[in-house]
Amino acid sequence: MRKKENTPFLITVSYRVFGKVASRVVFLKKVYAQSGLHRSYESYIAFAAFSCSTTFISTFAAATLAHWFLLGLAPSQSFVAAAVLSCITSIAVSAMFVTYPLYRRDQRRKEIDTNLVYTAGYMEVLSTGGISIERIFERVTQVEKRVPIRDLANRLMTDVRVFGLDVSSALQDVMLHSPSEIFSKFLAGMINTLKTSANMKSLLAFESQRLLHAKREQLKKTLNALTAFGEIYITGVVIAPIVFIVMITILSVMGNVAFGLSPIVQLNLLVFFGIPALSAVCIVMLNGILPEEE
Repeated sequence: MRKKENTPFLITVSYRVFGKVASRVVFLKKVYAQSGLHRSYESYIAFAAFSCSTTFISTFAAATLAHWFLLGLAPSQSFVAAAVLSCITSIAVSAMFVTYPLYRRDQRRKEIDTNLVYTAGYMEVLSTGGISIERIFERVTQVEKRVPIRDLANRLMTDVRVFGLDVSSALQDVMLHSPSEIFSKFLAGMINTLKTSANMKSLLAFESQRLLHAKREQLKKTLNALTAFGEIYITGVVIAPIVFIVMITILSVMGNVAFGLSPIVQLNLLVFFGIPALSAVCIVMLNGILPEEE
């Protein structure tokens, strides 16, 4: 069940000031619903507007005084420079508020897509005992370790037991808040089954096998990507530095100086900056290749 949280003072003030304006901003509503953030959408937009406004005002005041008294600019020049700086900072703050729900949605989607096969298998086992779909989701809320899946299961239980919705309507509400297209199709299959045959056991068995097959294909692609990555790593991080070190050493004996840098400086740059930079790039690539699983 959802916990009742105390509303911070700033969010209360921002909603009172920008609440009416926030209700008209709808371009981020769907993304926010799928991001898993528990505050209401209107309060989030109102707080974003309040933060941008206060950032603009405080930056404008501080920048105007700094340009006027510290840098000695004319008042008109100080106002223009402060206005430009205030606009830049306000745009940066608003961009942070826009990108954060996008980032949260993408992270939740990846975690759901990667681990849904295990949850589907557990639900299939429960369905063999003739347990209702409501009881299955209740068990998922108790044993599921992945936060996004557990939160969506909790939403379904709240819709059914607190708001009095039927299971089909609750599943549709969960679909609207699911960042994963795979999970949404999984729920859509449940809705169709409830409206037709109500044979949830066969559906979950089929979905579990389908997700397991997709998981195998994903693991094959990951293995192929890791094989290619291993070759790139050996070539770029192991062999290439050795080749460059030998080349720099030979050229130093011949008296050649590249880019106005001595051989010692070139070697130091390669060892202390080049190799760590290549290693960092490889770590980022490896993190993107490997699936996010517990």
